[in-house]
Amino acid sequence: MEELMNKIITRTDLENRLAYPTHSLRAFPVLLSEGQTSICFDARDTLGKVWNLKLSTRTQGQYQKPVITGEWLSLVQEKGLGVGDRIVLTREVDEDGEVSYEIRTERKIFNVWAPVQ
Repeated sequence: MEELMNKIITRTDLENRLAYPTHSLRAFPVLLSEGQTSICFDARDTLGKVWNLKLSTRTQGQYQKPVITGEWLSLVQEKGLGVGDRIVLTREVDEDGEVSYEIRTERKIFNVWAPVQ
């Protein structure tokens, strides 16, 4: 499994959209190779629930500044996430070339990251 993002959640992430690291766009080659500015993908959480997410980049300006929307705010609400919690997005490519994504939510408890179910 390849880790794409490991991010401490900010207020903007909770209220609007999740900022996504530009250097991790390589995990979505369609965005880069075909010049698309958005792509929808499903990510499974640790309970097996599938979240439909959308990764978008700016169409104007010097920087792509990618963000994740779609069901992101629903995920935030259902998991009860807050500022300082952590989101980890990973992807796996199986032997047939099929790609799957997993999203984990974590909270620091006594200095240890614990899953938020």
